[in-house]
Amino acid sequence: MVDIPANVLEKMNAEGTVKVLVTADAAGQPHAIVCGTIMSPSPDKMVVGEVLMKKSKANLEANPKAAFMIAAGMNAYEIDVANPVRIADGPALDEMNKALAAIHLKAAAMWMFDVTAVYEQGANPNAGTKIA
Repeated sequence: MVDIPANVLEKMNAEGTVKVLVTADAAGQPHAIVCGTIMSPSPDKMVVGEVLMKKSKANLEANPKAAFMIAAGMNAYEIDVANPVRIADGPALDEMNKALAAIHLKAAAMWMFDVTAVYEQGANPNAGTKIA
């Protein structure tokens, strides 16, 4: 596991940041979705709420590797993750669902991952460089 750098965590939590979850099925076919529930409870973990995620859920059950894309303007970062754990109840899920209720959504569960690598992916000469 690696820690997500502070500047990436700051960008992830900033207003207007686009957050994408990318999974792949057992055959390697990628699938990407925009998610508003992506967060990092600690620098070495990523979490996403399972909201309307039928295909992503099936992919995570078939293939434990995934990635998150965090993008805002010219800044973008890829966070590679593995070892997904589905959390179907508990206080963290209750807290997420409290926030989601304001927009009439509900997470059936949460997925927690170990961070395995972080890459610079912004529109600059360092794109593709591993930063963690």
